[in-house]
Amino acid sequence: MTPETEPDPPSTRSTWLPIILVTLLGLSGGGAVATWGLIGVFSGESPIGDGRDPKSYGFDLDDAGVDGGAIVASGNPRDFLPSLVSPAVITGSEVAGLNASNKRKWQKEVVSGDRVVGIRIGDSTRAYPMFILDAHEVVLDEVGGVPIVIARSPLVDEIGVYERALDTTPIDFGVSGLLDDLSVLLYAPGVEGMLVSGHDGRVVAGDRIGERLAPVPGVVVSTWQDWLARHPRTEVVLRDPGSLRRYRRVSYDRYLDGEDWIVPPRRTPSGSTSSRQRVLSARTAGTDDPWTILPLDAIEAAMTPGGLDLAIGAGNLRLARPIGDATDRVDVAAVEGLELRFGFWQAAWVRDPEAAEAGLERGRAAIESAGGIPADGTP
Repeated sequence: MTPETEPDPPSTRSTWLPIILVTLLGLSGGGAVATWGLIGVFSGESPIGDGRDPKSYGFDLDDAGVDGGAIVASGNPRDFLPSLVSPAVITGSEVAGLNASNKRKWQKEVVSGDRVVGIRIGDSTRAYPMFILDAHEVVLDEVGGVPIVIARSPLVDEIGVYERALDTTPIDFGVSGLLDDLSVLLYAPGVEGMLVSGHDGRVVAGDRIGERLAPVPGVVVSTWQDWLARHPRTEVVLRDPGSLRRYRRVSYDRYLDGEDWIVPPRRTPSGSTSSRQRVLSARTAGTDDPWTILPLDAIEAAMTPGGLDLAIGAGNLRLARPIGDATDRVDVAAVEGLELRFGFWQAAWVRDPEAAEAGLERGRAAIESAGGIPADGTP
């Protein structure tokens, strides 16, 4: 579908497809959301949202602050995944000993090759294993004295981290069961009608449409081994004991490495860049500057023994090869003054294709002109 083509209204068959696909993926061992979205149906509770019609979720979407057709049902009701609230943490130095006491792989907390989301606020650093985020999609926590919300959108491999307050009072969020161009939509149980897009933290429904949660700068996606090596005093979040079964069943590994969509996008880019190409977007923190979009394959091709230094807006970004035998091809070694966004090209492109294409050109130019770093790491 070209960017100019308006999407057809979803059919009953297409809107039931997510439930069928995730169930089959779960049974095949590939995982995904498994059948957690159906728990309410079989437990006798009355879930909010029928998995098909966005209007059945109890939000006023007539004046939603996004393009028509962007908001669709995920195939699951509201709160089909529970938010993780104030998770327990240990220091990074304690992980090896804790894992050694657990012989089976599924009993271990986080291992070297696991992807993590790394956050630094002030002098505090904390890592969130991606498999935990996949099983909750919304995490409410406090780092460095700042209440935050993490929004995980596995369908486009995207992460958003925001200060969870529009004024001074922290807002609690949950999983709405709706998607905004495949990004998770958060709802606020204590604020009537509010929906917030995990893609950019903007309020898209309710009385405060157009307002935005402040993004937390400098958030990175890395492997646990790399994050710990660069932040030896970090904390890491532990699994919720009540969710261990869910962690074992929910996996997007095959989906992220494949080509099929669990929920079809309303439109996809027609250029040479694959919609599922992973990109790193960056812009000056605290601004609405246009994004510079960096394709990870282009970074890999230009990588020097010591890495790459990129000047973007008023900030700087140092990229490097992974420290260990990680599957990730590049790693954020240092970031200063930048807001970062990780995810598929699809997510960066779909809201504003023209602006995204311009951002991609800026990114390719920045990579081409980047100064290589000698193997000893000196500038």
